[in-house]
Amino acid sequence: MTTDPTRREKLESQYTRQRVFELLENPVQGNFDVAHLKEVHRRIFQDLPALGITNPPPGKFREPVPKGEDWIKKRPLKSLGDGAFSFICYSPMEKDDLNQLDKTLQAANPAKLGKLNPQNFAKSMSELYARLDYVHPFHEGNSRTLRVFTHQLAKESGYELDWERHNASDRKRDFLYIARDREVGKLAFPTIRKDAALQLAVLTSDKYGANPSLQELLEKSIRPTRALAFEQLPEKEAREQHPELGAAFDDLKRAGEYYDKKMPDKKEASMQAVKAHIQTRLNEGETQNFTPEKQDATKAEPTKAPSARAANAKPKEEPEPERER
Repeated sequence: MTTDPTRREKLESQYTRQRVFELLENPVQGNFDVAHLKEVHRRIFQDLPALGITNPPPGKFREPVPKGEDWIKKRPLKSLGDGAFSFICYSPMEKDDLNQLDKTLQAANPAKLGKLNPQNFAKSMSELYARLDYVHPFHEGNSRTLRVFTHQLAKESGYELDWERHNASDRKRDFLYIARDREVGKLAFPTIRKDAALQLAVLTSDKYGANPSLQELLEKSIRPTRALAFEQLPEKEAREQHPELGAAFDDLKRAGEYYDKKMPDKKEASMQAVKAHIQTRLNEGETQNFTPEKQDATKAEPTKAPSARAANAKPKEEPEPERER
C-alpha cells in the first residue's frame, strides 16, 4: 500500500490524467444518469486500487455524513496568498440527496440542451453543475468526474465546453473555485447543521461576492461545435458534420462572387470582414441571417471586421480575484 503522501499524489495524478484523456476521446456510452456518472468516476480511478490507493473507491458513492455533523472543505486560494481560503459545505449524502441527484440528472438531456442558445446553455449547465457539486456523491474525485461528465454532455448537446482554460494559472483556477463554491453554498445553507460551519460558508459567499459567477465563467468557456467547424474545418467536411452551416457558407460564397465582380481590389480585406461577421454570429448561436443589420452584404461593403478576439470568442482577461466584497 502506498503511504507516502507525495508519491501517492504523483501516482494518482499520473494515472487519472491519462484516464481523463481517454474519456475525452472515448466517452462512456450512457444516458447521463447515475449509472453514467458512476462509470465516469470508475474509469478515471480504476488503476488506483492496484497501486495500493484505496480512496476513492472507483465508481462508489460516499457514505452519509454522521448525524449532526457537516462535511465542510477548506480550500486554499493560491493566487490570493497565504491565509486565503474558501469554505464550502456539501450535502450530508442522505436519501433526500440521492433523490435530488436523480432529479438533477433529468436535466442532463442533450436533445433539450441542444436547443438553447449559448447564454441559456451556460445558465443551464451552471445550474446543473452546481447541484451535482453540492451533492458531491464521491469521497474524492468529484471535480474531475464532473468536468468529464459535463464536457461529454455539452459535446452531445452541440457545444464545446473548455474546462482547461480555467486551469492555465492559479488565478484562473481560483476564479473557478470561488464561483463553484459560492453556487454550492447557496444550495447548502438550508442544510448546514452547525453554526460554525454556517458562519464559514457565509463568510465565503460574502467575502468573494464581487467575483464572476459560474454562469459568467461558463459563458466564456463554451462555443457551438458548428462555430468551431466553420472556423477550423474545410468547407466540405464542415458541411458534412453540420448541414446547418449551409447558410453561412452560401452567404460567404455570394459575398465572394460580389467582390470578384464589383471590387476585386478590395476582395481580400472585405472577405475577412464577412467571414469574421459570420463567425461572430455562429458563436452567438445563429445559423441564419448573417447579413449585417441595415446592410445587404451583396450590395454594399460589409461593416468593419470584428477584432480577432471577438470573431473567435476569446474572452477578456479577468482581473485578479476580489479578496473582499
